[in-house]
Amino acid sequence: MKKGLFLAGCIFAGVSLPAATLTVDRNGGSGMYRTIGEAAAKAVPGDVISVRPGIYREHVAPERGGEPGRPITYRAAERGTVFLRGSEEWKPVLTPVPGEKNLFTTPVPEDAFFGDFPNPFRRKLNAGGRDKKEPARPASGALLPYSLGQIFCDGGELRQSQTPEEVRRVPGSWIITPDGGNLLLHLPPEYDPERSLLEITVRDRVFAPARRGLGYIHIEGFVFEHCANQAPFPQLGMVSTRSGHDWVIRDNVIRHARTVGLDVGSEYWRTDLIPKTTPEDRKQLRKGGRHLVTGNLVVDNGLCGIAGWSCRGVKIIGNTVERNNNLSLTTSECDWEEWAGIKLHEADAALVEGNLVRFNGAHGIWFDNGYDKARITRNVVFGNIGSGIFIELGAGCVMIDNNIVANTTPFTGYYPGRGIYVHDASGVKICHNLVFDNAAEAVFMHNVTDRKTRGKTVETSDELVVNNIFCNNGGGVSLPVPGDRSENCVSDRNLFVGDVGFRYSGSTPWEKISGDAAKLLTAEEMNRVRITKRFTPEVWPKVSGREKNSVFLTGREFGVRIKPFEPSLYLTIGKLPAFEPVPGIDRDFVGLSYGARVFPGPFQDLKPGATAYRLLFPVPSDK
Repeated sequence: MKKGLFLAGCIFAGVSLPAATLTVDRNGGSGMYRTIGEAAAKAVPGDVISVRPGIYREHVAPERGGEPGRPITYRAAERGTVFLRGSEEWKPVLTPVPGEKNLFTTPVPEDAFFGDFPNPFRRKLNAGGRDKKEPARPASGALLPYSLGQIFCDGGELRQSQTPEEVRRVPGSWIITPDGGNLLLHLPPEYDPERSLLEITVRDRVFAPARRGLGYIHIEGFVFEHCANQAPFPQLGMVSTRSGHDWVIRDNVIRHARTVGLDVGSEYWRTDLIPKTTPEDRKQLRKGGRHLVTGNLVVDNGLCGIAGWSCRGVKIIGNTVERNNNLSLTTSECDWEEWAGIKLHEADAALVEGNLVRFNGAHGIWFDNGYDKARITRNVVFGNIGSGIFIELGAGCVMIDNNIVANTTPFTGYYPGRGIYVHDASGVKICHNLVFDNAAEAVFMHNVTDRKTRGKTVETSDELVVNNIFCNNGGGVSLPVPGDRSENCVSDRNLFVGDVGFRYSGSTPWEKISGDAAKLLTAEEMNRVRITKRFTPEVWPKVSGREKNSVFLTGREFGVRIKPFEPSLYLTIGKLPAFEPVPGIDRDFVGLSYGARVFPGPFQDLKPGATAYRLLFPVPSDK
């Protein structure tokens, strides 16, 4: 009997075959596979594909997944030594530019070099809703647009510049010349024509199934890099679950994707636009999710680190997510605003816990269009641009607790560097966070659009901001003016440090509010409000009814300093107030339980004086 027939018969009869280990070695050997794709074509539920060290240049596209308790596991035999790349070696004829050091021209790579994949150097990067395929050539007098192409020299990415003059000034950069026929390259000083390795991207995905909706696939210990993917919709992550479910993505490095590093969702609501999809898979498949993404380094991706549209129940735990949106794309360059360290849509029951999210050229963590029963907890969100944590468009409940959010800087005028930013979203609970040194307000909430969610016009209602520490931010807590679309918004029992000013967010002028409350304020207080255009801590409780039980300290009474690369945190405090606990929050940043009375902020073991914390993220064993 043929092996294939015997296997099919056993599966049909319900007989479980013993798991096998399929070994991959690029150098071959008895009983071994030379490519990961060859092993993937043979693997059945329960099998482990063990990959020996080396560089593997392929798009791994599994056609089958595992089963509950019997995943198909892709595992690097030695973690961090298996490089799975979407690039190929490139040996161009380089013509030196006279009088310039390490400056060369060479023809744009020919289409034939890329096989069936469209030439990425002839495709415009378009962070929008449809994949535009115009040649990467500028309009007269306009800045040159980015293409999807990438060039690497000895492992380092050469940056595509906007003008030839910039390329001449900056080593390690390149551009397509204005006539569209050549590349102008300024190679790094250490480039050696005899020894250096040049690589260019030739694939738009590196690990993504051939079929949508596969489940129970584990990926462990790889380095995924180099990918000419378009974004953001359809979401074509360099590593992609493609509407799958119950994956485990553990201990990998995911870096240098042109746009999205990892996508954990259902790709798109327009299935007719999803590429490389069989006719029977052209359906929404919105039942995916429940993935565990843990222990990964997601770094240096062009647009977004981790993305997901329709990714219910996903758990993103204990990862480092940094330097994403390294193209610094902005609203002037993107039809869709999908830049972030972590950006999730339709993320009901999602958990983002214990991650280090730092130095992204965009928002740190962003939930959009659905988040009921979701939680963002115990993360360190540092040095991002725009907003540390951003919640947009939804109703239900999302808990943001025990996070450290610091040093957010402005992205555009619309995103001025707030610690936690909320718009068109209800049911946001912000509790026991430490939010400090952000350029704008610690918390800012308001209505922006008339969009609908769950059949109703969006609101910014039922918000809760309690038991937090807000220190030296560019403002306090700004909530919308009470109204039909902003009801039951509570902010109280917080600890504020430094010069704090309050105001209502939204379009209602502060003068109208102060006029309504004029009888509650002294003439001196009213005059100060008119001059400063904000409410002092003494006036704000009278005007708004908020922060009546909050505590205000000076910088001499409370100090905080962070070392983001260790990372570690240093707190100095005199006496801390004690408040009522918040239902549903049972442990602090380091895992300590809450008592009947709790301190504000993410640490329950604070004592008067100086306290140091190493910001480590042990992943709970039950996750």
